[in-house]
Amino acid sequence: MQTSDLDDLLALAAMHPPAPSPALMDRVTADALALQPQSLTVSRAAVARPGLWSRLVDLLGGPAALAGVTSAALFGIALGYLDPTTVDILALGQGVDQAETEAVDFFPSVDFLMTEG
Repeated sequence: MQTSDLDDLLALAAMHPPAPSPALMDRVTADALALQPQSLTVSRAAVARPGLWSRLVDLLGGPAALAGVTSAALFGIALGYLDPTTVDILALGQGVDQAETEAVDFFPSVDFLMTEG
């Protein structure tokens, strides 16, 4: 047998491929359908609507942004109520003698929240 004879035989076989039997195709199709993912049915009642606090946190940018806004607000409130001398001490002692900063009482009394000015 020559090389060209083998090439001719393979070319003839390639032009007429064997067809699979219908029973084989049925088994392959059944196996493929069995492995397909099942569709999920989601009812409208199962989907929970986010609450007011969750929407508010999302509106402000998430938990990290809310923590930053809250700490800035609390610092602003504390800074507004602190005695000016205390604020001066917190600003690295600008204009305050070293002797005054040794015994600092940041909240000298309870009535500091009720005073004006």
